[in-house]
Amino acid sequence: MDNIFLSKKNILIIIIILFMVFLLSLIISIFLPTRFFNNEYKRVYIIYGSGLKKISKDLYDNGLIRNKKIFEMYVFLSGNHKKLKAGEYEFNFKQSIYDITEKMIRGDVISHKIIIPEGSDIYDIAEILQQNNIAVKDIFLALVKDQEFLRTIGINYKSAEGLLFPDTYNFIKGIDEKTIIKTMYNQFLEKAGLNLEKIYNVYGLSMTGYKILKLASIIEKESKLDSERPKIASVFYNRLKSQEPYMKRLESCATVRYGLQKKTGVLTYQDLKVQSDYNTYIIIGLPPTPICNPGVKSIQAALHPEETNYKYFVVYENGQHTFSETIEEHNAAKYKYKINRKFKK
Repeated sequence: MDNIFLSKKNILIIIIILFMVFLLSLIISIFLPTRFFNNEYKRVYIIYGSGLKKISKDLYDNGLIRNKKIFEMYVFLSGNHKKLKAGEYEFNFKQSIYDITEKMIRGDVISHKIIIPEGSDIYDIAEILQQNNIAVKDIFLALVKDQEFLRTIGINYKSAEGLLFPDTYNFIKGIDEKTIIKTMYNQFLEKAGLNLEKIYNVYGLSMTGYKILKLASIIEKESKLDSERPKIASVFYNRLKSQEPYMKRLESCATVRYGLQKKTGVLTYQDLKVQSDYNTYIIIGLPPTPICNPGVKSIQAALHPEETNYKYFVVYENGQHTFSETIEEHNAAKYKYKINRKFKK
């Protein structure tokens, strides 16, 4: 009888020991590093909508955990299976299951620095975002022209062109295109210093903020030197104020390029004859939308132009302009430019 009791007691002790060993190994697996001597980092993208099994597989396939089941069991029993956030993470191989779980609960995802230069148009921005794997170009371009969506974020124009503020942004991988557009528009509202609906009295003209934005976008594309922006603005204002219908044509090559989406190369005589709402060699006044997303300096130049009588300008290869009041002066400046260019060749 005593032997039977001892036997049962021994079995119980063995079971307890085995349980303690299992518990200890579980604790070690959860709280100790996966690889003690590997200080390297690994980037893993957890897709939005991933379940616990998919997450554990991604981590296991990248060598960040040794046992999928232990990871799943710990996350589930700790009540964190619905708290893990998707996104792009950078994990250290020395991190434990506990460390990885805590990082994913906090959502410490990688943030990508995206620079949108002044003068970028919606097509440039879409390309930059796609090259950095932040957005899909076609989806972005469709949304910035989707008036129904634009109205939901407060944009009541046919396009978001001009309203996506050029700046440095920190975007995470997996962010949706709508959020990107909204973020850039909010940045415009905060930094542009322009009320789109307000009527401004500039240079003797009544201009809505949106019209000023259109002009600022042209100034942005036409100017290379900050000091010349207010003077370039005066040229366009003098044309808009002119009593002669032909002078109200702004004759900006930048608007023609936008309409044709011809960003490089020489504009031909045929290009200037193409019928387009953006061909300011043909249309009178401003185009229907801005032609790029201007910076603050161009917006300020459009709000505070220099007082001049200039109606023409010629740009030289160094970025400087020669300004003229009459067509005769302008033709002479163009001739001088051609001679200088020929001489340099």
